[in-house]
Amino acid sequence: MKKKATPLRHSLSNLRSIHYSLLIMFFPTRPALLLVAILPIVSLLQCSQTDQAQKNATQKTQSSPNPSSTPAASPEDNMQQEQQEQQEQHQHSKTIPKKPAKIAEFLYDTDTPADYQWTTNHMHIGVRWQPYGGRPENNAYDAARPIISKYSSYAQFWVAWSASEPSEQSTDYAKHMSDYLQTIEQAVDACIAQGLKCEFVFWHCPAWAAVGGKAGGVQAKEGHYAAFVERIARHFKGRVHAYQLAHEANLKMHLNDGDMDYMISEVFTKGARSIRKVYGEAPTAPVIISTSGCSPCFGCDTVDGLNATGGLAINNFYDQLIASSEMMKEIDALNLNVSDQNDGYGTVDGAYVASVWGNYDLARKKLDDYGHRGKSVMAAESWITWDDTHNSADVNGDGSRNELDAYLRAITIMGQCLQRGLNTMNFPWSDNSSSWSMGLTKRHDYNGRIKKLMPEIVIPSKHGGADIVTSKVVVRGNDDDFEIKLMDEKLQFPFTIEDYIDPSDPNHLHYYIWRWYAQISGGNDEVIRHAVAGEAGNDIGVFGPDFTGPERYRISSYNRTRNSFMVLIYASGATAKHWVKVAIPATIQNGWHYNNKFSQQDYRGEGFKDGDSYQARIITKNISPQDGSDLDARYEESKIFTVKDGMLNIPVMQMNKFTAIEFIRVEAPAEKPKKSE
Repeated sequence: MKKKATPLRHSLSNLRSIHYSLLIMFFPTRPALLLVAILPIVSLLQCSQTDQAQKNATQKTQSSPNPSSTPAASPEDNMQQEQQEQQEQHQHSKTIPKKPAKIAEFLYDTDTPADYQWTTNHMHIGVRWQPYGGRPENNAYDAARPIISKYSSYAQFWVAWSASEPSEQSTDYAKHMSDYLQTIEQAVDACIAQGLKCEFVFWHCPAWAAVGGKAGGVQAKEGHYAAFVERIARHFKGRVHAYQLAHEANLKMHLNDGDMDYMISEVFTKGARSIRKVYGEAPTAPVIISTSGCSPCFGCDTVDGLNATGGLAINNFYDQLIASSEMMKEIDALNLNVSDQNDGYGTVDGAYVASVWGNYDLARKKLDDYGHRGKSVMAAESWITWDDTHNSADVNGDGSRNELDAYLRAITIMGQCLQRGLNTMNFPWSDNSSSWSMGLTKRHDYNGRIKKLMPEIVIPSKHGGADIVTSKVVVRGNDDDFEIKLMDEKLQFPFTIEDYIDPSDPNHLHYYIWRWYAQISGGNDEVIRHAVAGEAGNDIGVFGPDFTGPERYRISSYNRTRNSFMVLIYASGATAKHWVKVAIPATIQNGWHYNNKFSQQDYRGEGFKDGDSYQARIITKNISPQDGSDLDARYEESKIFTVKDGMLNIPVMQMNKFTAIEFIRVEAPAEKPKKSE
């Protein structure tokens, strides 16, 4: 039985209970600190929610079209005849203009999240979250932020073996679990409580397990890596749903004294077998295992055995992995880094990898050519830089490298990759102490201590709640006594308030693009890939004069929790003066890479059958390149119409650049009584 859906935004009482439960996770043995921590966080959330509601109401009032005016249905003279034919064909299903509604996006939240098996058919937009050791209050605050608690469908965690098991004694998790691994576990539990799926990415080796006796990116003694991932899998079975076995495995800095043979045999093959053994034991649990992404650094030394650098090394890396039949039996997917490195779009050096989506095409084609159509390609580390550091790019040619460039890069990178078939994507949840500025959101002064220590770098948030930190800082210590220092300008590329396009916004500009695309994965609902742009017999048809411009993307998914279909359409040239027609299959089709005989679960045939009644709900808008707010937003509901010939069809009048369409099944309208003669 389907659980009753509730709106995305919880009531304040529900927010309080959620944040209280998250705090308990991070303070399992410190009840006194829990009482100290919970009061300021609840206060901040109350203030933030009230101010945000006022802001939304103001924006809707200012940007709303006149609700009494009917959107023009006529294009320019040279399109009149064509539109008339379209209108006659679909007269029964013309959309009815509505007042701008409370629904700003198609994301929901359920009291009891869906419990489902994550397969490579599922779609996930989420974050890479690195919780802070020694700061449970900080972690509880982050877990409750909307970027994790509402908009993400999964969280990726980097798990350093060297920090997880710094000594042999710390391999006994029951008695001597490291503080680092305890922090990771608390963050995982916070995600699970909110219905997110979790993925671990492993890297580095502790000194006690290393061949050379030194910790870092080095070779482990034979069998030690497989034993480590088995311990992790046994402890987190059922809570962690996917594992990447290494990080940027093409680089020598991550394996200084080993080679590709070691990586494929000891890490990828034996590591995958160890995890599968654990998850295959009763009670069994599903798991996804992938290999490693490749760094896009074209000048970096590569691991021994690749005998090349840059794009040629990445090409060789994929070839060697796919050539290992033993390894390919054990893994579900290859990986790629999703980044804006070098030119703003993830090029390496022009050889083989001209863009991040070109990297996807490279890996995907190799899998197909070698007979691995059932294997997938998943995102490894993902990032988009938003400031003016050396690794950023001025993609709009205005002479500056800033948040506007990140906004534009996010549209392109996410659109290109998701449209092609990449089903997972994550970006860093927040600015932290990394030398690169990649956070979707800004660092918040969650407990007020940064303001006490350095008030000149803290400003109020326009949404209320916690203040915003305006400089890159290093934070060391516990919640109640940490110290801070500014980053070294020569080494760590610090940003300041002048780098913020909208200083008082708690989020960066490209966050709003990420959040729009996040609709496709449905938050904590179960969502799978549906039709794929350009795939014969399984296409996403979008046609009309408003689907125009140099950038056009179309992506579709099926929400199994709600039995609804979603289509996201981006058209850079849309003017809201014309129309488009959208058509998708009404059921999950036999796809080329997804939903086929290779799938872990068979979803084919799910959806709406011929004769079912359905309705389309449409949100079409623009997203401000100044502050991320919704502009010219319009919500519409179609009349009820009937599935015919296995297709769902809807015209969208006056389409803006960002359009989301949700197809829902409804009861057929009652027939009108016949008039008596």
